[in-house]
Amino acid sequence: MNINQKKLNSFIQSNNNLNIIIDYCRHYISSNNIDIYIVGGFVRDFINGNVNESIDLDLVVHGNIDDFANNMSSDLGIKLNKVHGFANYKSILNNSLSIDIAHSRKEIYINPGSLPKWEKSNIQLDLYRRDFTINSIALEIQKSNLNLIDPLNGQKDLSEKIIRIIHNKSFLDDPTRIFRAIKYKTRLGFDYHSETKKHIQESIENIDTLSKYRKFNEIVKLVKEKNIKQILIESSFPIYKNMIFPENFLNKIGFIHESFWNQSTIYEKLFFALIEVDDELKLEMINNIGLSKKELKTLNSYFEIYRTLKSKKILDIKELNISKDFISNLYHCL
Repeated sequence: MNINQKKLNSFIQSNNNLNIIIDYCRHYISSNNIDIYIVGGFVRDFINGNVNESIDLDLVVHGNIDDFANNMSSDLGIKLNKVHGFANYKSILNNSLSIDIAHSRKEIYINPGSLPKWEKSNIQLDLYRRDFTINSIALEIQKSNLNLIDPLNGQKDLSEKIIRIIHNKSFLDDPTRIFRAIKYKTRLGFDYHSETKKHIQESIENIDTLSKYRKFNEIVKLVKEKNIKQILIESSFPIYKNMIFPENFLNKIGFIHESFWNQSTIYEKLFFALIEVDDELKLEMINNIGLSKKELKTLNSYFEIYRTLKSKKILDIKELNISKDFISNLYHCL
């Protein structure tokens, strides 16, 4: 199956920043010994017909990534931050476009749940290291078009609405992929391939091999999803053995208005998600998701408000930097 080049080029040209980046890549490959590919969510969502207004552009480079990133930064005036320990660069241009640049690589997992060792490789091996077939499709940037690379038949699984792992040890190597499986199943309305579902069941207890930081941050990513109620239903299925969320997590979601939830900040979401979680576990989770002192102060202030209301003390909301919608939904949770 080929991609619709005319439709793709039209979409790229309609987004000024995206067009500038891809046009720059086209010029760069013409005078440098380098290959550049678009991978990940943008490719998946374009083929599936549901690209978000906010685009995460993942570029994979086979060649001198440092020269490419430094030249792009200088020529386009983009601040690219190098990620420690990986051949990666990241930048957020504005609310509508973020960029991640990585060298094509293969990964080796020494222990379940640990971060992998990696080494530079070609695009084929880079696609084979990914989580699901639907995320293992690439577009090679060429001078005049974008060449589709789909060695694992990801397009077929997209058309059939199937989530399929690439190899049988996928969830053992990286249990965070179980969280991602839930996210894509509920976000896209897809279903698991039968073998993928079986491997989730066999690997679910390996979630405990993750560091607290990695596990809790995967939970935060799920909480950011708009269809949180569907995620809660999905994560309560027997195959997950109650290992996805802490006990009593999101217990009050049924009392919160959907419109408020969808426009609330991540701190407000975390607060409402953690209201009934045991204090010790709550503190452990908050301290392991990498919040700044300012962010911690904001979140803790919400819990202080909740304790005040629960004790039936008078609360003057005019003195607080919170919305009436927040207070209204909080009262529903008492």
